[in-house]
Amino acid sequence: KELPLSASGLPVAGTAPREAMLFPMTDGQFQLVYNTLSFSLASMMATTLFLWMRVPAIAAKYQSALIISGLVTFIAAYHYMRIFNSWTEAYKYTLDSPDPQLTGVPFNDAYR
Repeated sequence: KELPLSASGLPVAGTAPREAMLFPMTDGQFQLVYNTLSFSLASMMATTLFLWMRVPAIAAKYQSALIISGLVTFIAAYHYMRIFNSWTEAYKYTLDSPDPQLTGVPFNDAYR
């Protein structure tokens, strides 16, 4: 069965079987995504801590803004942790190949 393709040449979301939505990749490609997700997660966690730790040092009228901003970055960090875990479970390294292999575990579609 021929799948409908988007302008980028990839299957249109929701039309391809799950296994078609993950792509073989080189070690460099996998590491680029892995490092980007890891750095983003660390940045959001650090920002959350910074914002919440600065609350006592800020004027009272701005404290709620810092608390809410910290909550937003905390929620973002939680979602990036879920994305990161889904990414690492979708691929594995073996002794047979220098590149990661698909595990068959689908990448969480909620984060596409």
